[in-house]
Amino acid sequence: MGIKAKIKGICRRLGAAAGDYEELLREQQRLGQAVEELKKKEAQQEKTLGELKELLDGELHRRDDWKKREAEAKRQAEGRPIWVIKCPAPEDASRVRWGDYHYGVSLKRHLEKLGMYVILDTREDWDCPYGEDVVLVLRGCKFYRPDRRNEKCLYIMWNISHPDQVEKEEYELYDLVCVGSRYYAKELAKRVSVPVVPLQQCTDTDLFFPDQTDTSRGDYIFIGNSRGIARSCVMWSVEDKLPLKIWGSGWGKILQGHMDLIEAPTIENDEIPALYRRAKVTLNDHWQDMLDYQFVNNRIFDALACGLPVISDGCEELREIFPEAVLYYSSREEFEQCLEKLEGDYESIKACVRSQWEMIHEKYSFQARARELVELAKKYREQEITPVPILPIH
Repeated sequence: MGIKAKIKGICRRLGAAAGDYEELLREQQRLGQAVEELKKKEAQQEKTLGELKELLDGELHRRDDWKKREAEAKRQAEGRPIWVIKCPAPEDASRVRWGDYHYGVSLKRHLEKLGMYVILDTREDWDCPYGEDVVLVLRGCKFYRPDRRNEKCLYIMWNISHPDQVEKEEYELYDLVCVGSRYYAKELAKRVSVPVVPLQQCTDTDLFFPDQTDTSRGDYIFIGNSRGIARSCVMWSVEDKLPLKIWGSGWGKILQGHMDLIEAPTIENDEIPALYRRAKVTLNDHWQDMLDYQFVNNRIFDALACGLPVISDGCEELREIFPEAVLYYSSREEFEQCLEKLEGDYESIKACVRSQWEMIHEKYSFQARARELVELAKKYREQEITPVPILPIH
């Protein structure tokens, strides 16, 4: 029943109860409450309408601004190729909590070093035209449809995560597909008509690099949200009473009685390298689809680049890249074995991790990936692009 109908009903009852003073007072009270409820509802509606108007005005202004951006991009590019990176993070302040946003920032910087004019588009501006030469879509959890009205543009998808969410038909929308897994690139190439090349995840070695001094404080660390599940490596660490520190959200119900382990619900990206350089070891795990499709998450590259040992679940592809530098587990028993090895032979493990720096910088950095992407775009333009053979990792 609506509020106005409630008020009418109360008024009718007031007339019938006029001879009963106490009942009259109760009905008056209920009438007052109904009026207050109506006022609150109207105030909320007014607030909502105001927010919608502000949002609509902002969107209209944005779309009007889009018309100006193409000319401005061409002016600032000064003849350089225009690359647009489509990042799935939102435009607001929450974008800094998206790993894809920092991924895009690093990639933008390294593409610019190679002479490209680069625009990083957050999700709200995905439909903005710039007269771009190349659109590079960081395909994680959001779908983007290439705008084929721009006939000169080369559309590249870089599938860096959540491969189980991408259908064959979506891959076919692109000119070129890059896949963050050598294994899955090989499998996908059998199913689609567009060229598919492996392009694994990487790290920004301008930010993630080892410290020459030993500043380890003995902390076990974990950076990640709960995902609404009791992530095994975290729960085993709690049960083993390890000196664990966690940065992440959603742990309230899962870690009841252990919330002292939570340092903060988030951590700024520029604070992570220093944290890695002073910790003893980081725990890591993957989404199940990432393991199934053999996608290695970039957190492993970040940590190892800082000289930090990693205890992680793994897949064949990760083990091929880092056969010795990562301590692997697939069960509670193997996790305990990783702990024993870490505590019993820490210095040699640390030395092995540090020895990976040159290889990571050369093969698994944004510098290397930017160079590969520019070369791939060039080869496609020259009609030289064919599925790249899956060569040995080392």
